[in-house]
Amino acid sequence: MIISAPGKLFIAGEWAILKAGNPGIVAAINRKAYVNIRKSKDDKIHIKIRDYNIKDLAAEFREGKLEFKKKLSNEKQEKLAFLKSAIEIALSCLQKRRPFQIESTSQEMTFGRGRQRKELGLGSSAAIVAATVAGILKFHGVNIKRKKIKDKIYKISTIAHYFSQGKVGSGFDVAASTFGGLFLYKRFNPTWLQKQIQQKKSIKEVVESSWPGFYYKRLKIPRDFNLVVGWTGKAASTSFMVQKLYKWREQNKKFCKKLFSQIGNLVRNLIKAWQEEDKKKIIKLLRKNEDLLRKLGKKSKINIEDKNLWQMSKIANRYSAAGKISGAGGGDCGIAIAFDKKNSEKIKRIWQKNKIYIIDTNISLEGVKEEK
Repeated sequence: MIISAPGKLFIAGEWAILKAGNPGIVAAINRKAYVNIRKSKDDKIHIKIRDYNIKDLAAEFREGKLEFKKKLSNEKQEKLAFLKSAIEIALSCLQKRRPFQIESTSQEMTFGRGRQRKELGLGSSAAIVAATVAGILKFHGVNIKRKKIKDKIYKISTIAHYFSQGKVGSGFDVAASTFGGLFLYKRFNPTWLQKQIQQKKSIKEVVESSWPGFYYKRLKIPRDFNLVVGWTGKAASTSFMVQKLYKWREQNKKFCKKLFSQIGNLVRNLIKAWQEEDKKKIIKLLRKNEDLLRKLGKKSKINIEDKNLWQMSKIANRYSAAGKISGAGGGDCGIAIAFDKKNSEKIKRIWQKNKIYIIDTNISLEGVKEEK
């Protein structure tokens, strides 16, 4: 049984999404992660991660944790972190469990192979986690097509992903991988989630609770919508950048509050323009969003919009599009949104001339699912 989960791109509202109540617009894309799950050959859980050449690690699930038969190096522990957490949290929600073999890959979301392999910044870790959780539930007889179960997959995956990356992040990438589509997203309350875990509530109880703050709603894709995606050639660490911003924010609370409110209000206006398919206003507001993110980067001295991303934005804007970062910035991907196919093709050509790698992708209307 093969389960897939799409990657993500942030369209508008990044960074400000970390403030409670602020909305973001997110797209799931058809660059996917996959897990292959089947019955175990014995009474152990067997793990294989193709991307890291990790082969047949045997483990047992005891008291909510995976116990490996062999001692793992620090490097292997680091590479296993997200998959291990996803397996542990998913199995904790089940009363009856069966041993299985699981193999994962996110090759579609990377560039290069072996030691030269680089992440494109499309949310591979969130996609692997969502696919793993869905795969384990499906393997145990759960219908993962149901809306109620999709909500459960999101919550289990968010717990696994959030705590694996040091309690940072908004969970928008997990939402993209779980639900798919182009959508409006508001972050769950992280203080509430941490409190539930600290109070030693069972994972099952936390998953079945209503999560304060969390909001997901599909948006219609406007007519003539063109999404151009380019990779800078440089991988960025979102968790590192978020932790850095949290530290800086402690000394600059007034500035952050004002700027995040400005971005939040901008996205609310953008949603209205989006629903009305006011193309000129959409472009104008997306450009303004990038201006505010640029301002945040300059003020905090965090390299949110690096030289490549700045150049990509400038080129896109020249051709009646809106160019901006997608996500935390610092490298990874930039996007251009246009409502003219010819302009989109021009942007691609000029980005390529400037050594930007074009990522061929579209919006994935489906979230996590079993592949036929």
